[in-house]
Amino acid sequence: MQFLRIDDLPHDLRRRWAAGRVWAAHEAPYLASALLALDPVVVQSSNGDSDPTIDLRAFPTDRRWHVYIDPNVLDAVEVGEIGFWLLHQVSHLLREHAARYPGPPAPERADSSPLAARTADHQRWNVAGDAEINDDLHTTKLELPDGAVHPSRLGLPESWTAEQYWDALDPDGDAEPGREPSGAGEPTAPGDARAVAAPEGADRRPSPGDAGEQTGPDCGSGCDGQDRSWNCNQPGLTAVGARLLSRDTARRIREHARQRGDTPAGWQRWADEILEPSVNWRRQLAAHVRRGAADVTGRVDFSYRRPSRRAAAVPDVVLPSLRQPLPRVALVVDTSGSMSDAMLGQALGEVTGVLRSLGVARRNLRVIACDARAYEVQQVRDLRAIRLEGGGGTDMGVGIEAAASVRPRPDMIIVLTDGYTPWRSAPPPGIRVVVGLMDRRGTTPEWAETVLIGDAAGGRS
Repeated sequence: MQFLRIDDLPHDLRRRWAAGRVWAAHEAPYLASALLALDPVVVQSSNGDSDPTIDLRAFPTDRRWHVYIDPNVLDAVEVGEIGFWLLHQVSHLLREHAARYPGPPAPERADSSPLAARTADHQRWNVAGDAEINDDLHTTKLELPDGAVHPSRLGLPESWTAEQYWDALDPDGDAEPGREPSGAGEPTAPGDARAVAAPEGADRRPSPGDAGEQTGPDCGSGCDGQDRSWNCNQPGLTAVGARLLSRDTARRIREHARQRGDTPAGWQRWADEILEPSVNWRRQLAAHVRRGAADVTGRVDFSYRRPSRRAAAVPDVVLPSLRQPLPRVALVVDTSGSMSDAMLGQALGEVTGVLRSLGVARRNLRVIACDARAYEVQQVRDLRAIRLEGGGGTDMGVGIEAAASVRPRPDMIIVLTDGYTPWRSAPPPGIRVVVGLMDRRGTTPEWAETVLIGDAAGGRS
């Protein structure tokens, strides 16, 4: 196998390559800098015969941003298809699909050579990543080539992540068409209000055979991190360079979105995740609770419940004393099927620690577990004694209503949830509501204050 530079190709093929890059940059100008960062490597068989284990139909990439070119493919396909695959491969690299690969590593080969053919898990991840990417690339201006994967062709909803498509295509899973897979943070209990309607005609879950029919061409180690036999050993873009390129591309996406309204929503979400600065969610939550506590403790008033310190000066008169109320907090915990015990345990410990540090006494803290219904109100004395009941559907509105009905009435309600729940149109009157969102893809109501917790806060724990 020989590796050549693009300049070693005939003039007409060099022009086709340049035209494909220009076409791609014109269709998605916000990805232009990433397209220019691709380092083309021409792959030719040493004996001139085609190798069936080498699949370069989709101009695959590796993790160092090399893009591999088969001269025969370059000569055979239209310029628009070249441009499409370049946009597609850049998307795999920018979204770090190789690092996100959730499957087991490929089995070791006796000769220690790179993988010649993909395993079933690598094919499944390739399909999942393609579905995530092509959902954004499939616009009115940019049609998918024949054989390209799209969620509708898999019988699955659009706008999912690669991990969600991966779970839905699991041959051993129990996901249904149109329902968020359990591994992606969605419940699978019957009657869950968060289930997404299946596309028309999707009457069953995709089987492994369905995925096999949609595997399409190999996108290379830039998609799954597994080396291929055609990978070169030449230097390429470093990890630091890739991160800087991602931030530059994210800024271009935001700028393009402000100027024009045709930026795909998936790319806008990706840019927000890249550019949004990491925040200390504990500090943010403490600030929200502190403001709520200040509202309560500021309500100092006279009370006859305790004798006044001035009572000795006028023994014949009963004087009131000044009383500063302590804030009462109700904690509503989402215990639906999408919330893991480890996630809930860590969040509960952290949040109650924040509350104690701000002077919220345990006797003034109530905990309500909630899935599709609210369970018994629990007074917190020991975190280990909290019962996290539930595991079905989700309706945090029911939990908020239950918290608002607790007596004495709470001054603040904190909701811990992944956000995949319906919300009421208005808050309970006179009560501040803070939502601790544990999945940035979830939703929160406009009338609530939102704090991203844990991994949702951008990786800062």
